Amino acid sequence: MWGVAAAVMAAAVACGLAAGASTPPAIKIGTLFSTIGSGNVFGPQQLEGAQLAVAQINAAGGVDGAMLRLVEQNDDSDPASGAVAMRTLIQHDGVVAVLGPTLSAVAYKADPIANRLRTPVLGVSNTASGIVGTCAFSCAWSWRDSLGEAIAVPADIEAYSLQAHPSTAAVVVASDDVLGGQEAALAKSSFPANGVRVVGSSSVPSTGSVVAGVRAALAGHPQVLFVATVSGQVAAEVIKAARAAGFTGTFLGGNTMNSDATARLAGSGGSGARSASAWYRNNDFPANSAFVTAYRQTYGTNPDQFATQAYVGVQILADALQRGRVGGSTAPIAKQRAMLQQALPNVTLLTPLGPFRFTSDHDVSQIVWVLAMDGHGGHTLAGFCDPGC
Repeated sequence: MWGVAAAVMAAAVACGLAAGASTPPAIKIGTLFSTIGSGNVFGPQQLEGAQLAVAQINAAGGVDGAMLRLVEQNDDSDPASGAVAMRTLIQHDGVVAVLGPTLSAVAYKADPIANRLRTPVLGVSNTASGIVGTCAFSCAWSWRDSLGEAIAVPADIEAYSLQAHPSTAAVVVASDDVLGGQEAALAKSSFPANGVRVVGSSSVPSTGSVVAGVRAALAGHPQVLFVATVSGQVAAEVIKAARAAGFTGTFLGGNTMNSDATARLAGSGGSGARSASAWYRNNDFPANSAFVTAYRQTYGTNPDQFATQAYVGVQILADALQRGRVGGSTAPIAKQRAMLQQALPNVTLLTPLGPFRFTSDHDVSQIVWVLAMDGHGGHTLAGFCDPGC
């Protein structure tokens, strides 16, 4: 697929050089993804999504003739490593913006550095509170295209409650898990708001056996079990342990449950497990169909939500770079970052996520898709909320 596009682009560049045209310098975009560690069920797909978007944009002529170039850093799924990598991308590599980090816990440490260095950072999988809008740090340069748990968890619980009318629920949360803790708190308030009584709550270790914690949560015989964790491995182990203990009800969960990797780890026991997502693969609007086809042709597999949000993240930055007239600019990099920052609020795109725009808090405004694991490593569409269910 890309061989033909590359040949066409090379020919166009050669013609331009023959005519004496100058080639604008490449625009460097940083990626800060977790390709090892607890975030490795998301990071590799994110990198693929970003690489695909860059290849497509460059094959179409880049941004005002300037080619995009990804500068890639791995954060080891570790906040300290993420902070170092963020500084490296900005101060050493001279990127105009950064996509990532993969995990919200890493973003809490890395994003303040981008903000102090006045560099736009676009979260493409950060769903925790305090990433954009009201933050513990000055986050004026932070943006995200990833659906926040503050919207997703209540939507997931509301949609299931309206459809199935459960009366009882329990919550299992991974210990030492910032995102999991936020998800659990949201679940504990959302269930009663929908007429569902919380009859149990327990924690499980982020590493090691989850059996004792799962059995404690099931002691009250809940009809629904909410799984709160950033780790796909932990989520899958909770699901398996609950099924082994005789639980026949429905699992609900946060963003981690949207991952095909999590669904594969959960296996048949995860069938019917529901979560609210920023994206659904089988939506048939043109931007999504074209993306899914291109991803399959390029990588030989289906994209997931995390690949999609990274892909859209590059599209967002490219649109803002064009609006801000950064392509071909000879301004210092600090000025180029400021030009990009000023253009980001005006981005309006039709993307695989659907119609995209930012809120005044730099958050995403979009439809919420409610997914259910199919028991075979994928998901089906269970409903949607826009914005209510």
